[in-house]
Amino acid sequence: MAKKILVADDEKHIVQIVQFNLEKKGNYDVIVASDGEMALEMAKLEKPDLIISDIMMPKMTGFELFEELRLDEETKNIPFIILTAKGQDSYFEEGEEKGILHILTKPFSPKALLAITKEILGE
Repeated sequence: MAKKILVADDEKHIVQIVQFNLEKKGNYDVIVASDGEMALEMAKLEKPDLIISDIMMPKMTGFELFEELRLDEETKNIPFIILTAKGQDSYFEEGEEKGILHILTKPFSPKALLAITKEILGE
């Protein structure tokens, strides 16, 4: 059975790139959220195997999403990858402080994202 990945990003073209690469080259089931609140609801409902989230989204940032998920016993252990268009050190430092191990700067290599995804999911 294919593993389920939640992709949360308000940029449609980023979602399309991520979804295409994960579904076609990684054989994953991808569910999509266009803002942080929708991603939180979907994560609690769907219990994905991995979440890939942008930092800057409407209604809730990727960091806020991560923190909210960590408060819930059923979602606190879902692995998380952050995508960011801002390559500022402060984003990497904040992510590290929160316990986010994987942060990719946009534009990112789809091959690198797929490799990290496989590593996280133990494939």
